[in-house]
Amino acid sequence: MSHKRIVSVLLCYFLLAQSVLGGLEIVRSNGVSVTGTDGIRYVETNGVTVTGTDGYLAYVSNGISITDSNGVPITGIDGVTVSGADGVTHTSTSGVTVTGADGVSVTGADGVTISGTDGVFLTAPDNTVYEVDYILMQNPSGVTVTETDGVTISGTDGILFNGPDGVSVTGTDGVTVSGTDGVTVSGADGIQGFGPSGLVFELVSPAGVTVSGVDGVSVTGADGVSVTGADTIEVFGPAEVPGGTGFQSLDPEFALLLNQLSDDSNVNAVITFHQYPTAADILQLQTIGILGGTKFEVLPIVIVTATKAQLLAVSQLQSVRSIYGNRTIEFNSDPYFDETLVQKVAPDTDLIVHNSGIPVTGNGTTVAVLDTGVNSLHPDLSGKVIQNVELVDTQSVPGTYLPPTPVEDVPNTDLVSGHGTFVAGIIAGNGQSSGGTYDGVAKGSKILGLSAGELNLTHVLAGFDYVLKNRKTYNVRVVNCSFSADTVYDAHDPVNIATKMLTENGVSVVFSAGNKGDGNGTLNPYAHAPWVVSVGSTNERANMSWFSSRGAFGKTGPTIVAPGESIISLRASPSMTGILGVPGADTTRLNASELPFYTTANGTSFSAPQVAGAIALMLEANGSLTPAQVKDILQRSATPNSASFAHESGAGMLNTYGATLEAAFENRRLGVFRSILGQNPVNVETTTTSAFGQILSPGFELTEQIQIPQDAIRATSHVSWSIGANDLGLMILDPKNRLVGESNFLNVPALTGRREKVRLDEPSPGIYSSSVFHTGGIGTDQEVFGAIEVSRALFGNVHDIGKLSSAQMRAVKSALLNYSMFTKSGNFYPGSEVSRLEFANSLVRGGHAQQYLASMPQFTDVLTASERLAVESVQNHRQGPFIEDATAGSQFRPRESITRLIASIALVRAAGLEDQTTGILLPAKVADRYSIPRQYWGHVAVALRMGLLDRRGKVFDPDGALNRVELAEALSSLNE
Repeated sequence: MSHKRIVSVLLCYFLLAQSVLGGLEIVRSNGVSVTGTDGIRYVETNGVTVTGTDGYLAYVSNGISITDSNGVPITGIDGVTVSGADGVTHTSTSGVTVTGADGVSVTGADGVTISGTDGVFLTAPDNTVYEVDYILMQNPSGVTVTETDGVTISGTDGILFNGPDGVSVTGTDGVTVSGTDGVTVSGADGIQGFGPSGLVFELVSPAGVTVSGVDGVSVTGADGVSVTGADTIEVFGPAEVPGGTGFQSLDPEFALLLNQLSDDSNVNAVITFHQYPTAADILQLQTIGILGGTKFEVLPIVIVTATKAQLLAVSQLQSVRSIYGNRTIEFNSDPYFDETLVQKVAPDTDLIVHNSGIPVTGNGTTVAVLDTGVNSLHPDLSGKVIQNVELVDTQSVPGTYLPPTPVEDVPNTDLVSGHGTFVAGIIAGNGQSSGGTYDGVAKGSKILGLSAGELNLTHVLAGFDYVLKNRKTYNVRVVNCSFSADTVYDAHDPVNIATKMLTENGVSVVFSAGNKGDGNGTLNPYAHAPWVVSVGSTNERANMSWFSSRGAFGKTGPTIVAPGESIISLRASPSMTGILGVPGADTTRLNASELPFYTTANGTSFSAPQVAGAIALMLEANGSLTPAQVKDILQRSATPNSASFAHESGAGMLNTYGATLEAAFENRRLGVFRSILGQNPVNVETTTTSAFGQILSPGFELTEQIQIPQDAIRATSHVSWSIGANDLGLMILDPKNRLVGESNFLNVPALTGRREKVRLDEPSPGIYSSSVFHTGGIGTDQEVFGAIEVSRALFGNVHDIGKLSSAQMRAVKSALLNYSMFTKSGNFYPGSEVSRLEFANSLVRGGHAQQYLASMPQFTDVLTASERLAVESVQNHRQGPFIEDATAGSQFRPRESITRLIASIALVRAAGLEDQTTGILLPAKVADRYSIPRQYWGHVAVALRMGLLDRRGKVFDPDGALNRVELAEALSSLNE
């Protein structure tokens, strides 16, 4: 039993001590029943996923437990282990872990990386044997691996278990295989082998090769994976569990409400069927006593007013999939968009030629904005809103089940909030009121405005239903959803069912990640669905926003991120002030003539529409792209965010320019380096070090110790308590009893509303203390549930870094952890010279240069796809070429060592500090300053001042070669 499984048993033990009213039991395929036991128990409802400690603690503190078919409590984040499971199918899960497999076969992969601690040996078709550190293969048609110790498969579309020891997987993002005996590869476009000094060999379209001495294999973008002879198979992450028949899920928040109601109390409910409801299904509802309601035109959903007893009867119907309450949904080209390179799309000559001489602006694509509404009368939306709809749910009269009655052609549906108009302006505004300064990402696209008013669930579903019905009429290819809900992920949630249907019908769905902050597992539950594109927020310099919701460490996260702070877009009407405007930002960023038309705002709500607009550009460039292909390109083209983790920033910063280029030109494929990111000897492990459930009295503190080990990268303390009047705070003290973290937000009633969390980044080892207390010492006795999580980076054997200073050691480990640098044959080689190609690769993998690939090779000695991607990305940066002494059309000299002078110029430009280099003199303490060309004194001075490079004794040594530990320190400084 895993540590987290033990923790969940402990928490459920504490749960049993609670006193709650009545009890409900929700059993998959059997429906909902009233029990004599306290609490709410979910049994084998495996569509529900509790993501992260926050969500789980909210469950137990509200009297909810989740168990498997044997009654064993599970958290949902540990996964479901399957053994001897003939014919069991899971679709759209996040991943699979397989141990002790005899063999692995992979088809249709984008890239394969093979590595070995003591070197790997490749036998070419002509029987030549090459010994290298690792091998990179591009687009192999088939890969076979024998006698593996372990297999991890991530981002899958579907999993089919074939008997007790086999599994087939389709549509994976990545495959990692460890402890293999041998690898056979066929049909690759190209194979490259790398040693300590760089490229050792390159084979173009070899007929087939075999590799031995292999420790690990990493595969990206595989179409299919087949595993045989496995000892165990574990599935983790959100799953879409296809039903067929039988009840699958009850909204947990709704379950809390039902548990408090008498049998004859009326309540609004959303009933989802497995298929579109037939006349027989409607007759069954009427026989139960639910005579009328709203039946959507495409979605398999009806909305009714019914009693608790009637809904319990409905849950017994085999055609019913889930029952949900009518919850309230939350809300979660400007120069600040520069990090996404959107400004480079329209003037790009290759795209203009490809697009029949017309700049790519999103023309021909409609983006549906499901939000508070849209003011189509705003000058910047003139002619942009193809239809503006007021969504109305009239709750059909008794005796009938009629569809919703949306009101079309409403000029202004955004009379109160302005949120939806702001979103629409980010996507398609024409910038008329600012002389084009603040136009949208895809100003050639059209907007379908869908006003959900107060954003309750029934109106949101009515919006999805409208799009499904009218998508062809208005050519809707994207839906922007800048809203979230305070609940957990459930595959049977009607919103997730609707977004899956939209995706299956060729419509990309974009969700904001949410604004719940940086705790573990705060991601918008609708953003968890693997078929949607979810977007977190950064500031204009690509640093993560404090408010942007995160996924569960090592499990889930947003798809990508985009700027979401102090964003400028449309003010719905001149009288709307203080609703969206960031204090001070309106007058700071806008002049008097612009203020009546524009305002500023923060939130992932305004990161998401940038991605929706980017998708519109991609679809104009290539209208045949499917939602899955769109998401794949967005992820591969994204700029890595090396200062954060994947559960925070996903694949990285939106690269609108790169994504649009690849959409138009399939051969300009980005992200090939992602296939080698798994080769470093580092693993991140998150454990729950303690869990508790105790009574807290006013005036007292509930204190738990936190043991922080070496190599800890994060520690988080979470507490949660049931809905009531008490407001609690949380603080963490370091080993010297100093306050290092505190959280005391005003809590509001919601399923997951009563909670506090404190996070520490890179804490020093030692014994810390976490204390919970009543705010102001005021309140009543309160049962509190909590857990403490610690994440640490576990580094394998890196043999030659033991003598480095502590600062150098931190820099090296940081570079290995974020994949900007790699080990070679178990060594880091800190004193080895850095080649110009390695330097370029590190900047791209570290996220300091957006990915770019030209139509033709720009340098005569850089011709392979992987090398071109690194070199052409750093040489086409918006601040100018990084490598000062390389000119397009000539040689780049990729194998030569990069000098400290050329590196300093590049690092300053990568840091965005070029404008600080003018008029600066080198200090006299740089003894060899006169050996540095005068025009670069400013670059060297800034590099020294910012800690990007240090002197070597009294000299800078401009012509000396940069070494690997100096590069690691420079990359660390760039991330600060």
